[in-house]
Amino acid sequence: MIGRDWILGSFQVLALAALCAVSAELLAAYSDSTGDIGAVLFNLIFFMALYGAPALLMRELARRLRWGWPSLLFLCAALGILQACIIDQAMFAEQYRGYAGWEENRSATYIPAFGISAYNAYNFILGHIIFSFAGPIAIAEAWRPRRASAPWLGPFGMIVAAVCYLGAAALIMFDPSSQSASQTQLVVSWILVAACFVAAALIGRRSTTPQITPTRHSRPLAVLAVTFAVAVLGNFAGENWIGVAVGLSATLLILAMIIGMRMRFSWTLQHSAAVALGYLLSRGVLAFFYFPLLGDVEPLPKYLHNVAMLAIVLAAGALALKGQRTRDNASAVSKRER
Repeated sequence: MIGRDWILGSFQVLALAALCAVSAELLAAYSDSTGDIGAVLFNLIFFMALYGAPALLMRELARRLRWGWPSLLFLCAALGILQACIIDQAMFAEQYRGYAGWEENRSATYIPAFGISAYNAYNFILGHIIFSFAGPIAIAEAWRPRRASAPWLGPFGMIVAAVCYLGAAALIMFDPSSQSASQTQLVVSWILVAACFVAAALIGRRSTTPQITPTRHSRPLAVLAVTFAVAVLGNFAGENWIGVAVGLSATLLILAMIIGMRMRFSWTLQHSAAVALGYLLSRGVLAFFYFPLLGDVEPLPKYLHNVAMLAIVLAAGALALKGQRTRDNASAVSKRER
């Protein structure tokens, strides 16, 4: 007989995969599929395989090896480089799938020696780390705090996730529009992916000494508000060198806030989820202020799409912030996120 924990666990796995799909692609509402219910449902399933499956696999690796968030972020960085530089190769494309303004935005911060745009490098890699993988993982783990540090997939689940990911990635890689990189760029990209895995392993295996968890408490909603405000402001400088500087500064400011608060206050799963939710909400809110970069989408379906995707994120975030407020919430995080 199927138990309640198995049902909840299966739902959590599928919900994480779906949240990765929404956060990575659908929330931004930049494609001509925006507002098309059939296309959105197809994209949801496809992006669950492309983003949700690898997120589950990297989370599984980190949690089985008892690695904390620093290692998991490096694993997410490896996935981000894989996606932007090797799978769809958008990092190196002069034109990509007909998106409006691609060439102009790319040329604003183009670095001839590397054949890439500095803004795209910042936007794609960091965007994948936060929106495609780490953010949804942080929110999903907060749904069931007692299972946050435990493996979620069995051998069959890992095989299914791997097959789904490889299948979705192969479909994109064999598309001629996703073959923009030179051999040198591909080699360098693979080296960077390997370096991220090495860094994750080195940090994860680093010996740690027991630390005293601060007893002072802070409100996750305050963390959410600061993250949202800084993330939104970080997008107002444009896709130029000033935009790169402002965006990186905003990211470093949020990172400094996290480090500072972890030193002074107890940091729980809800705080991690609040950071993730702040970023996701910033993407969802900003999507109301532009139209898709591809195709001709009418205002009504476009705004209905925006509302629906934002509602999904809000529901996922509310469940994470509410969580199951158990006493082991803070202690579980402090043990695995050092």
